[in-house]
Amino acid sequence: MAPIGSPRDILIPVPWGHISGNVRGNPNGQRVLLVHGWTDNLGTFDLLIPLLSESYYLVCIDLPGHGQSSHFPQGVPYNLIEYVVAIRRVIRNYLKWTKFDYIGHSLGGAIGITYSAIFQEEVEHFVLIDALKLLSWSSEETILNFGTMCKQFLALDRQKIDVRTMTYPIEKLKDLYVQVTGGKLSQQEATILLKRGARKLKPGDNWAFTRDAVIRNPGLFQLSHSASLSILENSKCEMLLMKAIDSRFVEGEDICEATMKVFEKNCKLYEYIEVPGNHFLPLTNPTAVAPLINRFLLSNTNVEIS
Repeated sequence: MAPIGSPRDILIPVPWGHISGNVRGNPNGQRVLLVHGWTDNLGTFDLLIPLLSESYYLVCIDLPGHGQSSHFPQGVPYNLIEYVVAIRRVIRNYLKWTKFDYIGHSLGGAIGITYSAIFQEEVEHFVLIDALKLLSWSSEETILNFGTMCKQFLALDRQKIDVRTMTYPIEKLKDLYVQVTGGKLSQQEATILLKRGARKLKPGDNWAFTRDAVIRNPGLFQLSHSASLSILENSKCEMLLMKAIDSRFVEGEDICEATMKVFEKNCKLYEYIEVPGNHFLPLTNPTAVAPLINRFLLSNTNVEIS
């Protein structure tokens, strides 16, 4: 397969600053948006992209508050609705796409499947990697959890934590990244994510995370199980769901089964494949993930894998 080419950095203007990203591939090719998971950045796809078909036009972004994208103003929460709106700004305001494919890992996948349900005529193929949807709760839990999360979020105003000013030697930063993932990422894989996830602050070996500390607090917008499934019923795209064998979905088995039944019933095409590896499949097992993506995305086009 021919190399897909070097990335070109882009800055997408938004009212609070910019969304950072990069593009590569064939500008006239199959349009694909790639969105990473919680606390990570577009480096998630660095090892995967060279293995994908050169026929794609790939756009990767750092979600707001992640990587090199601007943080929301202080006091503004990160939640499902804000992320979906951010994706909308990228797709329609900046790229001006009306049809495209979506590859989402973890949180990026959960955001994308919600987007595809709201704007169902736009997303044609959807690759969902080790995710189902954003967390939902029973009706009773929803109101109780909202109260708890509201208190936690407001407590951040008093703490005023800014990880961008907390410095560490770069090797310590790598260790912290590996620890946070429970050892699922290696030092080498953490180094890839820290290319965009860390910046040097002072002379000497002083580095800080670029992400917003607020993203680690659960968003204030939460859905009940029934509301969440009702939204997903509107997603009509063709879907490939990749489940990491060494990972488990965070919600109960009954909710996971109900979600997959919604996909099977409502999507034009639904495939479920279990892939060897842990939650961070695009980084830890790209050689298994890439052929599945190429086969799926090109299956209903006239473009051949080269």
